[in-house]
Amino acid sequence: MITCALAEIFDIKYGVNLELNALEVCKDGVNFVARTSRNNGVTARVRKIPYVTPIPAGTISVACGGSVMESFLQSSPYYSGRDLFFLTPKTEMSDEVKLFYCHCIRMNKFKYSYGRQANVTLPSLEVPVLSAAEDFVKGFSITKLQSSMIGNLDLSWLNIEVSNKGEKCGLVPLSELFHTRNGVASSGIKRLHYKKNDNWIPYIRPSYKQSTSIDAYVNKNMFTQDEIFPKGTLYVSTDGQGSHTFSYVSVCEFVPNSNVTVLIPKEPMTLKEKLFYSMCITHNRFKFSYGRKPKGFRLENVLLPDKMGKTFDKPDLLNW
Repeated sequence: MITCALAEIFDIKYGVNLELNALEVCKDGVNFVARTSRNNGVTARVRKIPYVTPIPAGTISVACGGSVMESFLQSSPYYSGRDLFFLTPKTEMSDEVKLFYCHCIRMNKFKYSYGRQANVTLPSLEVPVLSAAEDFVKGFSITKLQSSMIGNLDLSWLNIEVSNKGEKCGLVPLSELFHTRNGVASSGIKRLHYKKNDNWIPYIRPSYKQSTSIDAYVNKNMFTQDEIFPKGTLYVSTDGQGSHTFSYVSVCEFVPNSNVTVLIPKEPMTLKEKLFYSMCITHNRFKFSYGRKPKGFRLENVLLPDKMGKTFDKPDLLNW
């Protein structure tokens, strides 16, 4: 496949370089795109600044630091944080082709690291020429794919009906739905990096992925019963710059560390409901930071949909 420099296909410009902590978070505001690999790069919505023009929709955002080379097609106007470039096609280009180039840019992640960013070398990055990209995506349609996915979407597992009335689901503080239990501090605890026998269970820490949340293995005989939690328990990471607020449902028996809070439902709750609430809690991540942790009253006051079937028989999840 014939290649060329990225700068031959796109105009490459530095973003507006704003700091999220200096902006006002606003539910109906402008997307704020940062150097993250999640949620299409969007970390919050912020109130529009009169003297700062948002970057146009239809451009590609590229993180040149942090989660380096994470690239996304932005469908709405947006502000950007530091070390983030945006790419504007020099010629007319379909969304399918833009997504192809997002993939090509992202495939170059291995060339960079936190100490070797892409600020200088991005324009010279080798990517397939435009004609090759158009040939590759020929016959593929995002609109058709989305229609197919929505048409095949099965919501029956939620045991709910989706309303078209536009009425929003009621919200209540987390403390009305769950009791909170703090984890156990690591001081004085014997930990192993492997599972010695069946008495040794995971010692859970904050993590941005559940698969990496096992800090070590500990002997459950060294803990009281109220410090050990069973499979199917909902828990939240309450610390860590890259890990706070992520919420999961445990897949095995475990002991949480002091930076993990366990949530015990005040009323019986199915596994599906716990998974739903773990998603809702994680979506509140933009409200917190390393300096503003989701602990204590902050966590307890996070607003969540009222328990499905209790007050709202048909919660409108699409409008929540």
